[in-house]
Amino acid sequence: MLKVISAPELARNLDPILKALEESGTTLIIKHHDQPAALLVRFDAYVAMLATMDYSGWERWIDEVRAAFPTTVMSPPRRPKSLVPTFIDPADIGYAPQLGQVGTCAGRRRLAVELAAMGMQLDEQQLGPVYSLVLSLAERKRVLYAEDLKLAVEEALGRATPGRFALKEMQVNAQSGVSSTAEVALSDEGAVRSARASGNGTLDAVFRAIQQVTGVPAELEDFSLAAATQGSDALGEAVVTLSQGSQVVVGRAAALDVVEAAANAYINALNWLVRPHRAPTLPSPSGGGIRAEH
Repeated sequence: MLKVISAPELARNLDPILKALEESGTTLIIKHHDQPAALLVRFDAYVAMLATMDYSGWERWIDEVRAAFPTTVMSPPRRPKSLVPTFIDPADIGYAPQLGQVGTCAGRRRLAVELAAMGMQLDEQQLGPVYSLVLSLAERKRVLYAEDLKLAVEEALGRATPGRFALKEMQVNAQSGVSSTAEVALSDEGAVRSARASGNGTLDAVFRAIQQVTGVPAELEDFSLAAATQGSDALGEAVVTLSQGSQVVVGRAAALDVVEAAANAYINALNWLVRPHRAPTLPSPSGGGIRAEH
């Protein structure tokens, strides 16, 4: 049952009103200048309505409020319009295989313009590997978002940074109830080497196989994986933290395949471990890793 009281009445009789509310479960509306200003409802009744999704209970309550305040406009607050993120049609950057276009000079210029608008000025030498990676993304994604382009810059320029190890091929096998296996092939200063390993899950197997190939002993301190862009075909961004004695390094990578992203992040971290020891540095945004020595 719904009752309406004024704010002064509530102030004068707060304790007995709260006691009556607990005992009877009556819903109270406090009015101010003859308009509803606040609501008092027994907490457990409110929670019960939410927990059971008792829509009929809410509808009855709304009808009672309308009857008590016939001149009040009872309308829910307007929701703000959803912000639709801007996206780029792959055809705009020169990927239109139906027209026989997989990379064009106009598309390359359009990519440079889009990156410049995001504050990333690239010279022609830097733009080349970035454009190649963006075209590769366009082959597998329906649309490209700004985040895709930003990560493509970091990933492409990060790959261009000299590193001892690079992922060439990877094959994983996962089945419920059995150990996962992974076979990876890495380029080690030009020579391609491969190894196969089993593990408790796909990523564990991949990391073990990489360790066998590289022979670099390292402890996995932390690993995280998140969607870096939007949509079901989002890029997965992986961050791997490795340690070797007092040296701690962080590697990161992004790819449409989360396992590939994790493998590249692990290799990126290893590349920081095997570099000559220098003073702690923060590499350029294209470097992909942070080295810290304690």
